Amino acid sequence: MLKQRVITALMLGVGIILAIFFLPDWAWGALISLVVLLAVREWCGLVKIGVLGQLVIALLSVLPILYCASTPRELIEDLPFLLAALYLISVSFWLFSVPTFLYFRMEPAGWYWKYFAAILMLSSCGMAMLELRRADPLLMVAAILVVCIADISAFFAGRRFGKRKLAPEISPGKTWEGVCGAIAGVLVFCLLLWFFVPVIRNALNLPLMLIFSLLAVAVCVMGDLYESLLKREAGVKDSGSLLPGHGGVLDRIDAMLAFMPCAGALLLFIQLA
Repeated sequence: MLKQRVITALMLGVGIILAIFFLPDWAWGALISLVVLLAVREWCGLVKIGVLGQLVIALLSVLPILYCASTPRELIEDLPFLLAALYLISVSFWLFSVPTFLYFRMEPAGWYWKYFAAILMLSSCGMAMLELRRADPLLMVAAILVVCIADISAFFAGRRFGKRKLAPEISPGKTWEGVCGAIAGVLVFCLLLWFFVPVIRNALNLPLMLIFSLLAVAVCVMGDLYESLLKREAGVKDSGSLLPGHGGVLDRIDAMLAFMPCAGALLLFIQLA
């Protein structure tokens, strides 16, 4: 299983890197939209939404991404304000709504959780990925690496040292030792970014960069646990079977859905500062 997981991850990584550096904006937006559509299909399967609901979520999630990808940024006068509002709502959702949802084990029922949450997560993540790449492809790569490093560090630290369960009723395999491993890995990576990427070092002082590192791990954990709860409520192990060794698309991008809006918000802060 680990070998298959690594092979799939390497293939995905090479494909994404090539897409980041060589696709035009409209094609990158189309690729993001395709991933969003696949995620919508799996999301609707988990929370039991029919075809009409899938269509509504898909359109409201994808259309903003496609529009912004095909329109030069300077022609969208209100884009910074709209992005700021979208990121603020999304980050608040992950830092406040989701922890409450997880703590009280609230069933994902009603239009808010089934529709609004899906549209908010997918559209904000997609827009952040579009803007990060537009600003600098290396920033997009760095954002993806933050999520990957958090995931890998948590996996190996939890496997080697894991004893204290993080949320046994939601995801029995996750441990506090794994979270500490993720914190250590992301802190080291973000410190390297701060020292070697001038645009980040000039915009953020070191304490703020360290705070952002901790925030990154927190939202990645929230994204992972939130999807685990949805799968547990649905009675399934994986959200799908599209990616060998990883499960479905949502299984692969759960932490990314939570982290990318934070990275997009940081980019917007840097641009407006």
